[in-house]
Amino acid sequence: MPVYRKRRRYLKFWIRGNEDFSVKEVADAIQRSVLSLYGVQGLSTIETNLIDFDEDSQSGILRCNHGHLREMRASLAFITSIGESAAAIHVDKVSGTIRSLKKGGETA
Repeated sequence: MPVYRKRRRYLKFWIRGNEDFSVKEVADAIQRSVLSLYGVQGLSTIETNLIDFDEDSQSGILRCNHGHLREMRASLAFITSIGESAAAIHVDKVSGTIRSLKKGGETA
């Protein structure tokens, strides 16, 4: 029986807020949002993972299961605050590889 690799999607995002946030604050906010909307089972099936976050530009890359991309995007849209400050996460681009997100440059 062949062994299949898990398919993943990578989301390039940026944060708009009144202050700068740390990697831990962003990761916690994303995890809480998924947990709030979909519960523990959803958290495990979506397989969310913060791959990279630049605190200077307030942008990063997030990984999720390819079959649950819609749920991941909904969870990000559901975030209205990070820590004690108002914030919103905007998805810039979605791809099957990290390489294409990094070389893609700015998108509309």
